[in-house]
Amino acid sequence: MEEERIAHILSILEEHFPEARLLLEFRTPFELLIATILAAQAQDERVNQVTKVLFQKYQDVLSLAQAPLEEIEHIVRPLNYYRQKARFVKEAAREIVEKFRGEVPPSLEALVKLPGVGRKTANIVLGNAFGIPALPVDTHVGRVAQRLQFSFASSPDKIEEDLRQLIPREKWVRATHLLGFLGRFICQAKKPLCHTCPIQAFCPYPEASFPNPPRS
Repeated sequence: MEEERIAHILSILEEHFPEARLLLEFRTPFELLIATILAAQAQDERVNQVTKVLFQKYQDVLSLAQAPLEEIEHIVRPLNYYRQKARFVKEAAREIVEKFRGEVPPSLEALVKLPGVGRKTANIVLGNAFGIPALPVDTHVGRVAQRLQFSFASSPDKIEEDLRQLIPREKWVRATHLLGFLGRFICQAKKPLCHTCPIQAFCPYPEASFPNPPRS
């Protein structure tokens, strides 16, 4: 059964990647929300450099909501689509102040209504800031799920749905960290390091072909 195969794979990955974790740095749910909005199409290391400056200058949601857009743009300029991201950051902060009394809502339905927040971002916040079972599918998790044939979908939402059927709810967050580390460091998009992969014996790739890989 696929449930047994993925359980065995996750057990092996736990031994191989005991340090697997979210690489975005944060102290509060709000900081993680902002960092994840900024992380779209950007490297986590660069995002961490930007958020260190951003959160030193604006230390809470109210100050960020009231910050001049031009100042936010200047700080996030090193990131792709910085103007759009700066607007999302300011608008999300403003809505949290106005609609949620300055507190990030621990609800998927509420989070995805915030500017710049999709299902993946909301799931990252729920799972990592609130400890609520969630299964965010980023580029790495989606690619690994496809290559392992846990999902034949190209949509991250559909891949998430498929994985939710295979992984126990209490392991969703940990599973995304483990699969993400595998995708980031071994099962890479262009040149997967199959000869070093600890789960090579359980993987049908490269025989499988997926013309439309998922994107974050």
